[in-house]
Amino acid sequence: MLNPQPPDKNILSWPASLGWKDLLRIILAVALISLVLSKTSLEQIKAVSGVISWSWLSVAFLFYCALTFIKAAQYWSLLRRRATYFEVARIVVIQNALSNLVTTTAGIASYLTLLHLEQNVKMSRSGIVFFIAKMGDLFSMGLFLIVSSVMVWAQIPTLHEVVVLLAITITAVIGVFLSAVFFRHRFLGWTQRVFHWLHLDKIALMQRGLDTLQLLADQDHKTVMRLLLVSLAISISNMTITMAYSYSRVQAFHVPMDFWAIIFIAAIMQLVSLIPLQAFGGLGVIEITSVFLYGIFVVSPLDIPAVLIGMRAVYYLFNIAVLIYLPLQALFRRILRPKPSL
Repeated sequence: MLNPQPPDKNILSWPASLGWKDLLRIILAVALISLVLSKTSLEQIKAVSGVISWSWLSVAFLFYCALTFIKAAQYWSLLRRRATYFEVARIVVIQNALSNLVTTTAGIASYLTLLHLEQNVKMSRSGIVFFIAKMGDLFSMGLFLIVSSVMVWAQIPTLHEVVVLLAITITAVIGVFLSAVFFRHRFLGWTQRVFHWLHLDKIALMQRGLDTLQLLADQDHKTVMRLLLVSLAISISNMTITMAYSYSRVQAFHVPMDFWAIIFIAAIMQLVSLIPLQAFGGLGVIEITSVFLYGIFVVSPLDIPAVLIGMRAVYYLFNIAVLIYLPLQALFRRILRPKPSL
């Protein structure tokens, strides 16, 4: 059982920190998406929307819904079922909506706050669960990146160094996580000394990282490893469906690419989504990166910016559609609530 800890003051300060940083993210998103829009036209975007395969788009939507509820199952399992699955799913739907329609920090803050206020789950516990889930996700991203890059290696000579660097970085992050789990306070003490020597502990982001390692080191490593194995199993399933969703979406827009090229781009996009400089679900950042990556694999004439704008519109519609779960869940909860006896 995870050891209870007082709420992390940095986690509690996240909602309050929303402000000028998010404004900068929004400005960046608008600037980048404007650049993408400048490379296409309204006529091209209309032309793309007119040839969408609705059958493939329906399949993509089903996969997108499955992703939401598998992620809820991951958090529910890691929380040791302290809240009902349907309540956790509601919180995940809200988190995803805020992350994808507003900013990532808003989504994270909503997840931590709602679990604390509505389900009485301590901030420290929900924070650790979130961190373990992200480690599982990172491992899955790295796995799909390595496998897909091997399959398209000859087609991506300009990205060889980038792929190797990403693989090394993912391995290093997971190595730090496992070191904190197994060596605990000994590793934490060494890390704190190095950070202090390099003056990294004066940087807020680095200090938050140290605080997270402190919480992790305070937990029983066997419990953490058991939770990590659960997270890994669900993350790999989740990432497999993510790849299926990405493939279906590309097919819906009739983009001429082979299977492994789609998987490679999807794996890169998953890693790009971790960059903490995004608003509105990576608006602009995703599109600019995709223009470059699609340009490597798509050789036939195709207005890639117009396709990406169409994909962005579909992505927002999917997010809005999933929100229907909230009133439905409230309705079923009211119907199934035991009626008071007379």
